[in-house]
Amino acid sequence: MRYSFSITRRQYAHIPLILRAVGIDHLQDPILRPKGFPVWQIFYGVSGEGEFFADGARFVLRPGQIAMLPPHVSHGYRSLGGDWVLHYLGFEGLLCPRMMAVLALSEAGVYEPADAPGFLAHLRALEEMAASAEADAAQRSAALYALLLDLAAGLRRLPDSRAAESEGMEKEMILYLEDHYQEDISLNDLATQFRRTPEYLCGLFKAATGETVSHYLRRIRIHRAKVLLMERPDDGLREISEACGFHSVSYFGKVFREATGFTPQGYRLGKR
Repeated sequence: MRYSFSITRRQYAHIPLILRAVGIDHLQDPILRPKGFPVWQIFYGVSGEGEFFADGARFVLRPGQIAMLPPHVSHGYRSLGGDWVLHYLGFEGLLCPRMMAVLALSEAGVYEPADAPGFLAHLRALEEMAASAEADAAQRSAALYALLLDLAAGLRRLPDSRAAESEGMEKEMILYLEDHYQEDISLNDLATQFRRTPEYLCGLFKAATGETVSHYLRRIRIHRAKVLLMERPDDGLREISEACGFHSVSYFGKVFREATGFTPQGYRLGKR
């Protein structure tokens, strides 16, 4: 269920915390907001897993965890596979910047709540207010204030998962490329295999190896071609190129010459 609320200028001036949206058991679609969003957002993981990108950091939100996104921060988020269900809040107000800073909730990221059942109880109370025609903006503000105070008690910010996983993932990517170089491998294929966005994998791989994925894959294929040209002198160039993942003989010849300074046949004859 999703609820949203409009506000007047008078309400904005006189109500310090303003609830703008509340969602319960929301099936989340992928979102990309390079310029951010104009209000504060809090997400609670119900089921499934999703990844958040905010200000260059990456976080994984799992069930029972909370993601915090300040306004106007470049961000995006998406499921890591299957349905991703969230509860969420959107809010703003003149008190927000100061209050969120004092409560240490102003930094984008994923947090571990000390009292998840207590947070959910507050959230359900806000949902009931949202569904009721009797509750007004001031009452919702008071309930939101109580939620934020209780949430901040014992809340632990989790580290950016980019650094934690980078040590191993580039090795897994290299092994995957070494094992599958004969196949058509696109960045989207790698994204599916490793359950990350193509952009994230590109950045991770380049930072770890100093090369792009496509350049590294081409180097593997050229090295393999050199070996096969020597080991299989009776094979034609089509057989060699296809065995190395090149499905065009002319493109194979072009790339091979750029990399070695020889045509494939010239390399074969010159090395004998």
